[in-house]
Parts: sequence; structure tokens; C-alpha cells
Amino acid sequence: MKEFVQHPIYGEIVYNESFWTGKKTLTINGVCAQPVSKKEFTVEGKKVVIIGSSLMGLKLQIDNDIIEVSPKPKWYEIVFAVLPLIFLLTWGNSTALCSIFPVVGGAIGGALGGIGSTTSLLLMKNAKSLLTKLLIGIGTFVGTVLIAFVLALLMIPLIA
Repeated sequence: MKEFVQHPIYGEIVYNESFWTGKKTLTINGVCAQPVSKKEFTVEGKKVVIIGSSLMGLKLQIDNDIIEVSPKPKWYEIVFAVLPLIFLLTWGNSTALCSIFPVVGGAIGGALGGIGSTTSLLLMKNAKSLLTKLLIGIGTFVGTVLIAFVLALLMIPLIA
């Protein structure tokens, strides 16, 4: 995820974090920062510390200055993001509820819920309007539950 910030003192700050590998790159005013560790960089003799992550809110500490690069998710984004995970973990592990509406539970349901939750949070973080964020949250919830339902329907004949 690539983030851009225009700062009055440090100029343009470009932070890039790979979703798959977690590799981080940082450019401050056109100068590439040299990594010291996973959370520390140096640029032009200044120490830069990364606080947080691009998914849950990211800040950079340069000397005594704290610069917000990516804001924390709002409470409703977190609620909509965890809904698929909570639903699949609770509903999928109840025999009575699965007899009404079958969904996969256990490790498969948890993994599917985790993927749905992460996808929901990533998509909502990139959306601008509240309505779009709510539609994304509801859409990923429904999509995740439908996938769990289809997987359950495919697995039931194999078990019985």
C-alpha cells in the first residue's frame, strides 16, 4: 500500500509497504531512506521510526516530529471488518444454527472469515465516502458468508 504525505518541513513523504512480503520503502523529499531494521530508517543523518502499520494507522517519528501517514480506521470500519470472522466462528461451530443455514466453521471458516475481514478493512480504508465504506463492509460480509455457505453445501455430501 503506497501512501503520500506533503509535509511543510520534510517535503513529500512516500511510504510503500508490500501487502504480501511486508517490505517497506520510504522516500523523504526524493531521497530514499536506508533501512536500519524493520521499523527504523535513516535519511540524511536523521533517524526515522515507523509507528504502527498501514492497515491499522501509520505514523513516522523523525527526530521529535510525529507525522501521520495513514489514519487509524474508524470504529465502524473495524466493526464491519470483524463481522465476517465473528459470524463464521460462531455460526459455523453451532450444529443447531448450521442445520438452519449451513456454513463452514472451524479452521476453514476461521481462515475464510479472516480473509474476508482483512479484505473488508483494506477496501474500506481506500474508500472516501461513508456510504461507500458501509456498502463495502456489507458487501464483503455477504460475499464471505455466501462463499462459506457454498463451501458447506459442497462439503456436506462428502461427510454424509
